[in-house]
Amino acid sequence: MTRLVLLVLIAASLSGCHAGKPNMSGFPDSLLTCSGAPRWKGGTQRDVAGFVEDLGDAHADCAGKLGEVRGIVRGGKR
Repeated sequence: MTRLVLLVLIAASLSGCHAGKPNMSGFPDSLLTCSGAPRWKGGTQRDVAGFVEDLGDAHADCAGKLGEVRGIVRGGKR
């Protein structure tokens, strides 16, 4: 009888350690929207340089947010 009680207590304590799969159904809106790509308006070489910089910033914004979502989905962490 003592063995049975001990077995039940061990089983109950081990089941409390189990963590279910995290809920991945929702992500913050801030991670699901990216900065829009800049529009090219034409112009000088200086304008081209500014456009390329803005394009890089838009890519970095999206890549960073995608990395955050990927980390949440794959590792369950932020």
